Amino acid sequence: MASSGCPLRGNKTESRPLRSENGEVLNPRNMMPEMPQTPAASQSIDLKKDREVSSIPKTGESGNWVYPSPQQFYHALLRKNKEAEAEAMDDVVYAHNVTNERSWKAILDWEKLHAKSCPTPSLLRFVGRQKDLSWGGWWSKTLSYRGVPFDRHDWFVDRCGERTVRYVIDYYDDSKAGDAEDLQITVEARPAIDSAGDLLDRLRRPGWQLRRMWAAFFGGGGRGQ
Repeated sequence: MASSGCPLRGNKTESRPLRSENGEVLNPRNMMPEMPQTPAASQSIDLKKDREVSSIPKTGESGNWVYPSPQQFYHALLRKNKEAEAEAMDDVVYAHNVTNERSWKAILDWEKLHAKSCPTPSLLRFVGRQKDLSWGGWWSKTLSYRGVPFDRHDWFVDRCGERTVRYVIDYYDDSKAGDAEDLQITVEARPAIDSAGDLLDRLRRPGWQLRRMWAAFFGGGGRGQ
């Protein structure tokens, strides 16, 4: 997802922009620079520049988060030294957007536990942590046919100003996912155990844990996502 660059609430370093190792100015809400809409030198075809508005409310703003265009996504892959095929960008962005919508839906399933005090949670910021294996990812690597996640994100959800809750999200290539779009991707989102309250929330959904274990061994993790 992309952001308009609104600073974090309470950010004491707002006057000092974050920079990457090569000097790029980073958006503190997604730890990425603003991706251009101009063609890259290696690009073989023109790419779409349209951006889809997500269903994910953006903390501190009246609108929702906006996904990157195929052109911006192509630049983002090049920046990370990942394989980027211009011809496939429409499909790649579609999978990216669907997966993020699933992630938010999974988070809202957890946030229903607090619906009385916070009926409208929103996403404050997020960060990619592909190289940091979560405990769930470690167990999957050890015991599940899925192996390690192909990606991990930490999403920081604003619970109506009461507190900010960190969610750990693992994304698995999963031939047995059974997801409606047949992307063969399973999304596993849960609150990080950063407090006693987070642990209590985990304990309040034993059915989720049982379904998680079943999917890790037998598949079907994408059903209903």
